[in-house]
Amino acid sequence: MAWGKKQEEDEEDVDLEAGEGATGKKTKMNKKGKGKGAEGDEDDSGNKKSKHERHRSATITALMESRKQASDQYAQAQKAERAYLAKKHAASARSNYTETKTHFAEAFSHLAAGFKGLWHVLRTLPHIVAHRREESRREAERAKRVRAEERMKKLEEQLARDTERAAEEERAENEAAAKK
Repeated sequence: MAWGKKQEEDEEDVDLEAGEGATGKKTKMNKKGKGKGAEGDEDDSGNKKSKHERHRSATITALMESRKQASDQYAQAQKAERAYLAKKHAASARSNYTETKTHFAEAFSHLAAGFKGLWHVLRTLPHIVAHRREESRREAERAKRVRAEERMKKLEEQLARDTERAAEEERAENEAAAKK
């Protein structure tokens, strides 16, 4: 018997156990667990037996039971793994949530403080503008005074030169008049 045929027969046996007839359709199970309505359910003597029904050895039964237990254990392990990961992710999410909540609380308090400060700045803005205007006015007056002082200094120097020149011219005229 080839491997593929044996595997197909084993699958058919499992299908029959699950309540499927030889046609692959679900059948109703009677009290003894045999399917009703499947092809070949009754033989010539009136006994209800399926064509595919065979006696199983204890080894096959033990292997099938072992496979079912392994499958159940695997499913339980997967379930436990999912529960562990969910618990771990939930703990991480909770810590992220509390940290974010704290950051937002700080942000809102800083925002409130910022708006409060802005309100104070807006209330005192006319005073700030007046102070800046006063400073610029003082600076302009100082610059004007410095320019006036420089002009006066230049004018005084010019006057001193003109006076000195006029004095020299007068001396020269006096000397020329005295020589004549």
